Amino acid sequence: METTKVILFEDESLLANDLKLQLGKYGYEVSAMFRKAEDGLAYLENIPKGGVLPDVVLMDISLAGEMDGITAAGIITKRYAFAIVFLTGMSQFEVFEKAFRTKPFAFLIKPFEVHQAMVSIKLAVYQKNLENELRRNQQDLEEKVRERTTELFEAKNEAEQAILAKNAFLANISAQIREPMYGILGLSAMMKEEMKEKPALQRYMQYMEDNAKHLFTLLNKIIQLSDDLPTHSGTS
Repeated sequence: METTKVILFEDESLLANDLKLQLGKYGYEVSAMFRKAEDGLAYLENIPKGGVLPDVVLMDISLAGEMDGITAAGIITKRYAFAIVFLTGMSQFEVFEKAFRTKPFAFLIKPFEVHQAMVSIKLAVYQKNLENELRRNQQDLEEKVRERTTELFEAKNEAEQAILAKNAFLANISAQIREPMYGILGLSAMMKEEMKEKPALQRYMQYMEDNAKHLFTLLNKIIQLSDDLPTHSGTS
């Protein structure tokens, strides 16, 4: 199991060193400690891409620099996916209300009991890991939805192109069939006129004409069926 890495923002050196010692006993690794928020933020910014980032930040609200812990926590929350646990000796409601806006995972009121601190830190890391996992799953789901949408869009375009190709093919076949059929009908009419005195031959010509007209009817039905099919899915 990987060691949980901690960055500590605390301006009281004795408390910071004692807390680092206690955390080490419980299997936590304090990778850096800062008295000023500005120094800690600079440290985080200089971690190379792909470098080892902390799992949790313990943030004292009152720090030695010009920037307080609440402001620093707000910056960290926007830039990184760390669990933040506030350390504070203040109990004013206004302080907590302001700190809550940075979405911390726990508060530890000084002086705190070591076991209580360990439980709070462990829960904070656990909840943050769940949050990060949920975010990754959501991103994976969104990516799958985008991929599926792209596939459906491409399939729709392919279907529309196939329908257009089919319609063009039918139109071409229709033109090629109609021309000789008109010739057959015209020839049949001429032969019937010239064979008035030959009823048997006229019946043959009529039979040929009726079949030609039947083929025209079938052809028109096919064209009409093609025209009735939708050329796209959805409305424009």
